[in-house]
Amino acid sequence: MARAGWGSVDRLPSGRYRARYTVPGTSNPEVRVKAPVTFETKRAAEGWLAQERVNFETGRAQPAVLATRTTLGDYADEWIKTRRSARGGPLRPSTARTYRVYLDKHVRPVLGNVALPEVTRDVIRAWYAGLSDDHPTVKARTYAFVKSVCATAVEDGLMPAQPCAIRGGSTVKAKTKVAVATPAQVRALADAMPEHLRVSILLGAWCQVRSGEALELRRRDVQGSTLRVERAVTFTPGEAHVGPPKTDAGERSVSIPPHIADDVAAHLDAWVGGDQDALLFPAHPGDKGHMHGNTFGYFVKEAVKRTDLPSTFRFHHLRHTGLTLAAQVGATVAELQARAGHSTPSMALRYQHAASERDVVLAARLSELATS
Repeated sequence: MARAGWGSVDRLPSGRYRARYTVPGTSNPEVRVKAPVTFETKRAAEGWLAQERVNFETGRAQPAVLATRTTLGDYADEWIKTRRSARGGPLRPSTARTYRVYLDKHVRPVLGNVALPEVTRDVIRAWYAGLSDDHPTVKARTYAFVKSVCATAVEDGLMPAQPCAIRGGSTVKAKTKVAVATPAQVRALADAMPEHLRVSILLGAWCQVRSGEALELRRRDVQGSTLRVERAVTFTPGEAHVGPPKTDAGERSVSIPPHIADDVAAHLDAWVGGDQDALLFPAHPGDKGHMHGNTFGYFVKEAVKRTDLPSTFRFHHLRHTGLTLAAQVGATVAELQARAGHSTPSMALRYQHAASERDVVLAARLSELATS
């Protein structure tokens, strides 16, 4: 093997010459760059090395070389800026803000200055092991964020392989079991809310709207016995952001069950302005501005205290309640998927499973009745 001024040249058994070099500033063998062809003469191989050196020094290097100049922190920052949502648009401001919290608080302190090709599986494992277990959801979501960033880097040719290979790293078992309320408990919770927010509980349970969808509902979205869910509101400090649901399936028409139709009509008459753009649940009755999600959550939490529901019950449990009850009365996976606005059947299958478990309980009670 002959050493060139920049890199090395090897003579192969065939008599041809191979040229390769290790990228300056790294000792990682995975970052060793090899010429795409072999050369007939040693001089030709050395000429290729010389040109690669010029490319490196002038910023025209190939992706494997450029990667060594790009840190994970810088790449992740640009990833957040340019990432597209499932609908093809930019990330929601609230989502981008959450990703930046993960990056700045949990990723950048350890991995921020590491060049992309140096982010190996061992590096990721060590970083992941150092994350606090006190907040397992944050740990799992931060790992999922890094995994997505690295997947894009691999696609861009800036990393040799996906370094995030920790089984179950991005999943977490919920500490609090999602509660399913009875119809009577739903009504009790609605009655415990401030009067101008009472119907939000009924829509959460019986029309399965999310909190962000409920807070963006307007008079025009109530069309007879149908509720149109076309938008949602999210929040960043000092600002509300209105946009479409995360997926196309999130835009949906939901039939309002007859037993709450009068409640909805009465709410429109008493609390909603005549303008078709008037919010159903504004910050204050008569206002045009949105009620903040945290404020709404506070009202729900306080109302829960005045019922026999568990203290951990939250607004999103109403959606779970409604879909579980729909499964129990025979809704198909496709019907649950359409009503909930799920983009895939997998989530709807959870409620089918819950209905099956309920059926087992009912069967056991029938047996008790038969043998008593």
